[in-house]
Amino acid sequence: MFKSRCLTFDSLKVGTAPRNSYIYTILISTFRRNSTEMFTIAAIFTFVFLCILPQDISAETTCQIHKRNAGGGGNALMQWDIQCDAQGNYQPLQCTRNTPKWCACYDKERMITSPSKSTKTCQCYLAKSVALLSEKPACEVPVCLKSGKYQKRQCCEQTRKCRCVNEITGETVVPDTANMNLSCP
Repeated sequence: MFKSRCLTFDSLKVGTAPRNSYIYTILISTFRRNSTEMFTIAAIFTFVFLCILPQDISAETTCQIHKRNAGGGGNALMQWDIQCDAQGNYQPLQCTRNTPKWCACYDKERMITSPSKSTKTCQCYLAKSVALLSEKPACEVPVCLKSGKYQKRQCCEQTRKCRCVNEITGETVVPDTANMNLSCP
């Protein structure tokens, strides 16, 4: 997304540019003139660089940097095939290029599981990460299989109740029952 960052002329005062800015350095070193000329030149530079020339103000995301640095080559044991979505966030399942494939689950910004040859999906791990980050009660934190699917039987020790869930979506298929040995289809 391209946006322009325009300053109002009220905010353009001589000497207000940060001392380490590129424009300030050019103005001071090149144009040792009176303050009226300096103001005019500063206003023109500011207008051209901040208003006329559109700038992509969104920096690279963590995923995009990771993808660029994962590059190819090298003798690394795990060469990751990093995938980012349209917004630059991590796709949930990230795997290595080599065989056997090792995979790890990511939320939008970081790895949430260790690399494993067993991980095939991230639905449960993502829900678990959200629940833990939002400090939900222990009974609301899903139990995941190594594959990343939901464990079909989700139990809560505090309430001594269990329920059955869909192993892919985590949706309840058999409601809470006071049976810690509940058998799930």
